[in-house]
Amino acid sequence: MFALAFGLALLPALGAAYQVDPPSTAAPDTIQDCTYWQAAASDDTCASISAWWGITLEQFNAYLPQNPSQAAGCDLTVGNSYCIEQNFGIPPATPTPSSTSVSSTTSTAAPSATPTSILAVCEDQMGSYNEFCPRCLSGCESRTPDIWGQCFYSIASTMNYYQSDCWQHGGRDCKNQAADKVCPRK
Repeated sequence: MFALAFGLALLPALGAAYQVDPPSTAAPDTIQDCTYWQAAASDDTCASISAWWGITLEQFNAYLPQNPSQAAGCDLTVGNSYCIEQNFGIPPATPTPSSTSVSSTTSTAAPSATPTSILAVCEDQMGSYNEFCPRCLSGCESRTPDIWGQCFYSIASTMNYYQSDCWQHGGRDCKNQAADKVCPRK
């Protein structure tokens, strides 16, 4: 009987859990099926976070539906976690139309310049960490040019992990500490 009562008492708390726990404090109205987070650094903006993770600003704002800071021009709290991926990137199901219709649209993406030097690839992939590219180059120089982007993306993701962990534990200068761990100074 006690186990049943205890289980029922915990049920509301389980419903409030995120699909993947944030590394630091998250706004209480953040979507529940968030699966990837970024801890805000002092130089982050909603636009820079959106651009870095390849999501639209509208998607980023949708992950925080009631957040008044978004309406007021994106006032991020340094160290807080912000959702950058919903449901492991799996798009929500779309309803099937009741009648059959055929439509066709064609769009072409604007061509973008492909970085060719290892430094350019680093700066393209490292987002807000691109200031550390000169000391992170050695981590990917031994790789073939076709995987430089993946290598630097991995370095940036690792830096983000350490920075988030630092903020979560009340650290200071977390961005530089993360860079020192992942790309030590020579």
